[in-house]
Amino acid sequence: MTWMAWRLQRSVYLFFVAVSLLLIAYAVVNGLHIEALRHQWLGQPCHGGNGFAAQYQTRCQTENNQYLNAIGSGIYVHWFAALPTAVLGLLLGANTVAGEIDRNTARTAWTQSITRGRWFATKIAVGLGSLVLLAIPLCVTVSWWLTASRWTPRISTNGFTYAGWMPLTTGVFAFAVTVTVGTVLRRPGWTIAVGLAVMVVLPWTMQTDVRTNLVPLRSTTLTLTTVTKQGETFGIPTGRASANAWVVFDGFVPVGAGNTLVTWGQETPWLDAVNKCPSNVTGPSGYAACLRRLGLHEVELYVADSEYWALQLREGGLYLAGAVLLLGAGLLLVRRQDT
Repeated sequence: MTWMAWRLQRSVYLFFVAVSLLLIAYAVVNGLHIEALRHQWLGQPCHGGNGFAAQYQTRCQTENNQYLNAIGSGIYVHWFAALPTAVLGLLLGANTVAGEIDRNTARTAWTQSITRGRWFATKIAVGLGSLVLLAIPLCVTVSWWLTASRWTPRISTNGFTYAGWMPLTTGVFAFAVTVTVGTVLRRPGWTIAVGLAVMVVLPWTMQTDVRTNLVPLRSTTLTLTTVTKQGETFGIPTGRASANAWVVFDGFVPVGAGNTLVTWGQETPWLDAVNKCPSNVTGPSGYAACLRRLGLHEVELYVADSEYWALQLREGGLYLAGAVLLLGAGLLLVRRQDT
């Protein structure tokens, strides 16, 4: 049966092996290139733009442009890092049951000596085994690329979804979705369409409504530092979260409000009141006094980088738990299929 699964889906496997290898190769080359250019830009004589002799103006401008262009080229890794495993999961899952029923090969197997439960378990093992073998090298490479390129903090929305073990867990969940949906629809095309809709809506919901509740948020109060330059006085906010943190909220809340994420409806009246204060540019001292009278302060709520693996394990665990439930439902549905 393993050989039959390979023969029926070898074009799918080979295509995604080729795509994964190309993405891995590009990520490695791009990461090494960005890392080399960053060391060059931060070293002598440019020092990352923090002071260099006038004679190096052209050279340092060129090095900076090269570094920024290399970082910009990392967008292709960001766009495609999570796609291979998710799309492969959808295709493999749709062919596991719906494809077999559509070709009548499932009925042939069910009328032979093999039980439906064993047939289903073997198909699931082959599909998930193939998915894991493709996903692990991709997950490891993209995780390394985020560190080497510093394209975005790994805990941020852009970095989190595409590294760690998230591509693997979302791929497994996509596989489980189309396996179970396929037992009902029995048509691969419709099964993939429904699975695709689920994999667009659910990860978005997870990112916007669930992820921030899986680990504790931290907060930092922004203070206004008055700076005078060339006869002009203005305020600069200080005390921001570290650069590698994921800032989920930046705004005004009552003093002592804690680390609970506020809604837009809650924040709106506070923001309206702050907008009536003197400008923090033309009158920073008056602006700070106005905030104190209102009982408000500006804060950043954030997820610290130290919570990265806790968040990975919890969110990935939700996907895997959902996959187990879906596959269990798929097994029950297969056993009740008409021959």
